[in-house]
Amino acid sequence: MSTTDLQHEKITVIGIGKSGTAAAAWLARQGADVLVVDDRPQPIPDALREGGIRFRLGEWTEGDLFGSDRIVVSPGFPVARLPMANLHKAGIPVVGEIEMAATQISAPILAVTGTNGKSTTTTLIGNILDAWGMSVFIGGNLGRPLSEAIGGTWDFVVVEVSSFQLETIDRFHPRVAVLMNVTPDHLDRYPDFKTYRLAKWRILKNQTPKDYAVLNMDERIPPTLSAAPAFFSRTVAPARGVFLRDGWIMARLRDAEAEPILRTDEMKIHGAHNVENALAAVAATALCGAPLSAIRQTLSTFAGLPHRMEFVREVNHVRYIDDSKGTNVGAVIKSLEGMSAPVILIAGGQGKGCDFAPLREIVLRKTKRLILLGEAQAEMARCFADHPAIDQVASMETAVATAHAHAAAGDVVLLSPACASFDLFRDYRHRGDMFKQAVARL
Repeated sequence: MSTTDLQHEKITVIGIGKSGTAAAAWLARQGADVLVVDDRPQPIPDALREGGIRFRLGEWTEGDLFGSDRIVVSPGFPVARLPMANLHKAGIPVVGEIEMAATQISAPILAVTGTNGKSTTTTLIGNILDAWGMSVFIGGNLGRPLSEAIGGTWDFVVVEVSSFQLETIDRFHPRVAVLMNVTPDHLDRYPDFKTYRLAKWRILKNQTPKDYAVLNMDERIPPTLSAAPAFFSRTVAPARGVFLRDGWIMARLRDAEAEPILRTDEMKIHGAHNVENALAAVAATALCGAPLSAIRQTLSTFAGLPHRMEFVREVNHVRYIDDSKGTNVGAVIKSLEGMSAPVILIAGGQGKGCDFAPLREIVLRKTKRLILLGEAQAEMARCFADHPAIDQVASMETAVATAHAHAAAGDVVLLSPACASFDLFRDYRHRGDMFKQAVARL
């Protein structure tokens, strides 16, 4: 997609969230005739008030699509809702925002996907490259749309990509693709886990033997790879990759001998999942040539991201931890695995069609009390019916107050919902903030 081709081209952008807004603004600057449609009637963002952009917000039809030369889809909009066969017949291409943006970027792209750990790993990779002295763009599903990287002078572009974004790629080509893990999630959007997993594996689709695929050796490995593989693992030592040995992160990527990076207890972020994130980040950045000094400096100072196992406060020798980003079963399992103290778990929300049964063993073993809220609370209560202490509550305020009433010195109160947040909150950030505010009032 050349910028000269876009002049006066009629382009419909579906979705007025961050990605759609960034795409529409860039397209308008290139001279395209842009129409933005969205299911929700809402205010027009300031970034779209110039450039002659047209809007159909809250009311649009398929007819709006067939007047287009091209359609750009935001990741939150399911492509299955589009009349793809008829659009193909009409010769109207459909691309995602990340695909559109990537065609305009010449810097090497490092892309990270997976069910859990994407944001932390993406940020770690970007911070390591920055500590090396590189000019780095960090964004994608993490929050800053890839369209905002267009036109910048970057040494590396580090991007988190979701399965939704990967559904609409065609030529998206990461120099380094990192596949963290794939566990059941978003089964309200996908017909089954296999389809969801295949969407994640699309990150490897356009790689060549000159590229790298950084893969989790503790997970299922995609059956076909075009890129050169490098592995990371918490349990075994791959012939080429990054692994643990006696509490040390070790890297064996350039030579036959493994190099010690640093001890895991020197990291500021803790837990099995964060060790996994660090292993993947070490592999991705070392393959790009980052010196060990930049890797060590970043891993020893990085304090983590908000709402991801974030320590909030200690009250009466009880620690309160915000893991609101734990929006699926696999994330909660990882969070509980890293806990040695008795846990009072606050969970629940929108279930996304996922099965909670894989949580049973670790919840029964690690949690002394289970506090449930949101749409899925009744389903979760049935799943954990033999738990000795379950409370069903109507609000975050009540959940925190209940946890506080039953906590003893040495306990941990953990918000890790295993669910989406949209039944009671704007998003996971809002949910985490409400938890923090309730804890602050104790």
